[in-house]
Amino acid sequence: MADEADLAAEIEAEHLARGIAAARQPIPEGKAGECDGCGEDMGRLVNGKCGYCRDGRRRPPAMFRGPPPEQDA
Repeated sequence: MADEADLAAEIEAEHLARGIAAARQPIPEGKAGECDGCGEDMGRLVNGKCGYCRDGRRRPPAMFRGPPPEQDA
């Protein structure tokens, strides 16, 4: 008869196996260019989109076009 510790160990082992299997997936090749989603020049595009557009994340303000705003000293 399995106790709670045995069941927890089984769940942890299954979780670890799924994580390892997911990590073994091939990483798509990317190339530099202009993103089809946001129009920014990015160092790595996959299927024409940058990581932010593929994932639906917002870019940090420092990623916008143009030089950074000047700081008052």
